[in-house]
Amino acid sequence: MVRTPDGTPGGLTVETPSLYVREIGSGPRTVVLLHGFSDHGGTWCKVEPALAEQHRILVVDLPGFGRSSHHWTAPVLDHYVDVLDDLLADIPEPVSFVGNSLGAVTSLLFASTHPSRVDRVVLADMPGMTGIPRLWTRGAQVPTAISRALALPVPAPVMQRAIGALYARAAMHRPERMDSAVRAAFSANFATRKQIDTMLAVGRRAIGELGRLPIPAMVHALDMPALLIWGAHDRLTPAHAARRVAVGSKRRVVVIPDAGHCPQLDAPSEFLAAVLPFLE
Repeated sequence: MVRTPDGTPGGLTVETPSLYVREIGSGPRTVVLLHGFSDHGGTWCKVEPALAEQHRILVVDLPGFGRSSHHWTAPVLDHYVDVLDDLLADIPEPVSFVGNSLGAVTSLLFASTHPSRVDRVVLADMPGMTGIPRLWTRGAQVPTAISRALALPVPAPVMQRAIGALYARAAMHRPERMDSAVRAAFSANFATRKQIDTMLAVGRRAIGELGRLPIPAMVHALDMPALLIWGAHDRLTPAHAARRVAVGSKRRVVVIPDAGHCPQLDAPSEFLAAVLPFLE
């Protein structure tokens, strides 16, 4: 594993054979941020500075997405656990995970597989508590439409921004709040036909694997504290799933009123108000 400056003050790029990671901040606790399907680590841009004021933050591009797009294998979720296991091998203390959507499922799976290495998890807008949303399975079957769109006589950057904006509108309750960093986070995986084909192949595999996981049982079997968050206006993983969570001394649920599938982008202040005290 090699660490090199990433161009931001105090930031490093952690180079591994199959994973792109940005390391920022410092503190006694290591917090791993895992993005959702079709996104990359940039979708944490609104909350990572505040998190990095108190903690060492590892912002991961999961294999198949962002700058890790060329490095994936099936089974996808088991592969994610393995590469994270390698990434965290040199950290003796238990770490915390904050995951959104597919990243939340990955966080849950890692915590279930390696409970002694995780001290707490934040699972934001995680699918699977009430089955796999129909929109997910339907969306995983559209590779030809998007791939053909890239073949049209339209400049690639224009097509990339257009497709990224469409996905952002599905994932955000307030898409008008998108700035250039958020637009880049949602469009990074649509730069080339190869990237899109890779992303959709990963999605089809991951959705199939996710459908076989006993997500509610895994949540309720966690030994460490867990905070489950939903955006009240989530169209991809509706917030009524929160009713399936048995809250208790180790499990909390927060529904953020003015947010969609990515509350860290729609309502970063409210997201941090829930997450920061939980991490402490």
